[in-house]
Amino acid sequence: MKLWLRIHGYEPCSWTFVWQNLKEAFERFGYDVMTYEQPEHPEEYVEMWWGDPQYFRWSRFNVRAKAAIALTEARSIRYSGRNKVIHNLNEADIIFCPSDFAAIGLLEAPIETPIRIAHFGVDIDEFPCIERDWDGDLSFLHAGVPQFRKGSWLVPEAFISAFDEEDDVSLTIHTFFKQSEMFKQLKAEYGKHPKINFVDNMEASAVDIYNDHHVYVSPHLSEGFGLMVAEAMSTGMPCLVSRCSAPREFFDSRYGYWIEMSEDYVPVDQCMPDTDGFWRVPDLDSLASGMRKLYDNREEAELRGIEGSKSIASSLTWDHAVRKIDRHLNEVLDTKGYGASGIRKLYQKEKIIENGISYANRI
Repeated sequence: MKLWLRIHGYEPCSWTFVWQNLKEAFERFGYDVMTYEQPEHPEEYVEMWWGDPQYFRWSRFNVRAKAAIALTEARSIRYSGRNKVIHNLNEADIIFCPSDFAAIGLLEAPIETPIRIAHFGVDIDEFPCIERDWDGDLSFLHAGVPQFRKGSWLVPEAFISAFDEEDDVSLTIHTFFKQSEMFKQLKAEYGKHPKINFVDNMEASAVDIYNDHHVYVSPHLSEGFGLMVAEAMSTGMPCLVSRCSAPREFFDSRYGYWIEMSEDYVPVDQCMPDTDGFWRVPDLDSLASGMRKLYDNREEAELRGIEGSKSIASSLTWDHAVRKIDRHLNEVLDTKGYGASGIRKLYQKEKIIENGISYANRI
């Protein structure tokens, strides 16, 4: 199949990282993939957009089909660009979301295009399971772009609560892409702590960062997928993960510990302006307790990390994602020749009623 894989910008970030991994996985699967350039014969291609849907710019060519990959991290689409998001997604023949959670905001919006779930994945060749030395200093890692949605402020607080000065332990807060305001604030507040390190090396290899640490910490309030949790698991890191949003679909306590959720809620627009709703806050004591358990039980921690790596390799790679996308794309092309009207009729037939609520069948 021929695929025109498009994105709204090329600046290195998580958007382009996903785009590049999708491209490579499609090519391994046998697709002829165009990216930067317009195809000479666009009528032979499926046009696929990934990124922020308000910036999608569908071509006016008579392509074989239009596919979108999109997500939400809240139950609402933000006010700014909302109409563009809805319009652009309704232009597609099919929408793929990287998790059931990431689809909620779209399923509850006036979008008629069928939605299918294709979980993102990990390149297990890039992020292989490694052997770690579990004696001596135990190192915790919180990485990405520290921010409110990631619950980053909870990490140093829990770390200080969990450990004493004599404990052989350290914490790294690492930002790959930019110095966020929260990174700067946390560094100003905790930067002199002898066991907490702040690193803003944007050139660093993610796999090297994972391999230099033992435990990954994700006290997020919301994740559309949770790519860094999956990558850390792939390398054999046991994880501490909030019991909420998308990571619940691939993580459980066999691979680390849950961070339980508190009874405190905060407005989504503290992180995502112009977006309604509330997020539940992870429980600080639960995070500190999980840190301590993994520190005190090194052998168990190592085994949980190994089990997590096996789980990723067996079900959550980019190749798994592309196989599912390919199957549903072929459904589109096989339905009434191809096109939106045909696939939407199929979608209506596949709807099911569960507890009185209508859901799309996402096989």
